[in-house]
Amino acid sequence: MKKNLTIRIQPLVAFTFCFVLFCQLPAMSQTQNDEYPKGVLPSQMFDTRSLSLASTTIADLYGRPSIGINAALSGLFNKPSFFQFNSNRNWNNNLMQHDLTLPTLSIGAHHITTRFGILHKGFENLPFSSSSSLHNPDITMYRAELAYAIALSNYFSLGTLQSISYVTTDGEEQYWNYFADLGLIYAPDGPVSYGMVFRGLGQETTYEILETGQTALDRRLARQILEIGVTFRYPIEERTYMSISFSNEKRFGEDGLWYKGGVEILPVSVINIRGGMMINFDQSLFIPRVGLGINTSVLQLDYMIAPKNLIGEQFHQIGLTIPF
Repeated sequence: MKKNLTIRIQPLVAFTFCFVLFCQLPAMSQTQNDEYPKGVLPSQMFDTRSLSLASTTIADLYGRPSIGINAALSGLFNKPSFFQFNSNRNWNNNLMQHDLTLPTLSIGAHHITTRFGILHKGFENLPFSSSSSLHNPDITMYRAELAYAIALSNYFSLGTLQSISYVTTDGEEQYWNYFADLGLIYAPDGPVSYGMVFRGLGQETTYEILETGQTALDRRLARQILEIGVTFRYPIEERTYMSISFSNEKRFGEDGLWYKGGVEILPVSVINIRGGMMINFDQSLFIPRVGLGINTSVLQLDYMIAPKNLIGEQFHQIGLTIPF
């Protein structure tokens, strides 16, 4: 019994340590040069493992990806019952996000998953934190999401994600927004599965820091995105030692295609080493991401970092998944 108790306590201690470190880590390179920045609030949040693999997991049935990656995945999950928590800090704008995904409710071929999230201004004046000379948005966003998937067969599933958010600022501006995704997954017998997602049905919130220091809000039609991907796992009969995911993403209204790839290696059953990259040749952009996972019988702890000095791409995230 003492041994079992130790096994349960050690992952919780590790998670607590990583969360404290996560809140205090400084920016690893320069921040924005714009004294009064502006940008787009994220419409949703991906799980930590998927982000470390450059968000290529739209066809991955086994890694417990979030419903934000592809809502159709829950229709074919082998083990859909888990709680998942993620916490993200962006160093460019000092915004933090947190989300909680509840276990999937399955009734026959129908699968429903809910998720709740919050975005807010990050902590200030922490030890080892970066300079706060730039103005940061003072925004709070609450989000509720519902994903529905239907398994049309043992190999094919369709899904949709419906998201409603409420945004407010220090100037007491308020917006309600609606956002939706559509997805499908095809997973025949064998090591390869295929997925497709269309994102951008609805609106997204934009912000701008005024000279007074207050944050102004606006909204616009969301950028539409079409993504097609594939995941390969080896081996499939026994414990998987490696998974490779690729996807191509078209962001309409933006030059070129995004070519994305991610690799996960499991040298031992309790350790996952991950890396990914996103490339846009037309824009001459190369964006790396790396991550690490720790697996036990009672939980999965994940951490990833995106160190690229690019607006929206300099952040880190920690995740906790509890299966049952």
